[in-house]
Amino acid sequence: MVTCVDVSSALDFKDETGRLVRITSVPRRIVSLAPGITETLYALGLESRIVGVTTFCDWPVAARSKQRIGGFTNPSIEKIVALKPDLILATADGNRRETVLQLERLGLPVYVTNPSDTRGVLKSILHIGEITREEKNARRLAEKLQKRLDCVTAQTRHRNKPRVFFQLGLEPIVTAGRGTLINEVIGRAGGVNVAGTDLANYPRYSAEGIIGASPDIIVFAPMINDNRFEAVKRFWKNFPEVPAVKNSRIHPINADLINRASPRIFDAVEIMALIFHPDINISR
Repeated sequence: MVTCVDVSSALDFKDETGRLVRITSVPRRIVSLAPGITETLYALGLESRIVGVTTFCDWPVAARSKQRIGGFTNPSIEKIVALKPDLILATADGNRRETVLQLERLGLPVYVTNPSDTRGVLKSILHIGEITREEKNARRLAEKLQKRLDCVTAQTRHRNKPRVFFQLGLEPIVTAGRGTLINEVIGRAGGVNVAGTDLANYPRYSAEGIIGASPDIIVFAPMINDNRFEAVKRFWKNFPEVPAVKNSRIHPINADLINRASPRIFDAVEIMALIFHPDINISR
């Protein structure tokens, strides 16, 4: 849980990077600096308190009508200040430390999340719930998501694990290495990431490298400028010796589901589990 101390009607919280953040009242004007945080706020029923989001905060659809404060890595400090927020939520994976420090120097409370896996996502949900005084909703949501994860684990634990290549983009071909949320989701879904021992977070792979890895399944998540799944399938037809190509096991997945540290990451686990093990039962 978040470490907090009541001091003269204010609350001091230790964020997920170890910084001390003082919040003087129940937050009513929240600025979100990351899409995953925005999705979490909506999942907690806090949409009425959101006064600003980034240009990348596009889900749920209602988030698109919120005041935009700029990009993920380059938000407008002026726009944020003008919104008079009593809480700013940022993430260590994407938001620049300089942005956090600049807002902090202006006297604005900035709480930084830092989830690196599904367990971290659940902890961040609980932390955001505590900061916003929505502990019960946060616990309820976290418990529901944990049950869904447990259901997948129970059904895939003793199955054969297919070798999976997770493809990000087409030119160049990029995949997800050991230290990524994508790598953990593949494992949670009952697969083995063929790049799971790669030290780089997002290494580039040649077609020859993928042939050598011999994946049973290829999962494609488009980058921003490459959403042509048909082009991907045509590309892989040139490599019929790859088991995933030979057996027509190339599958698309919404990149936002698996790139964002939000409750929807559990949707990604279930979708991937059904790709890897089509006969399991997923029910919510």
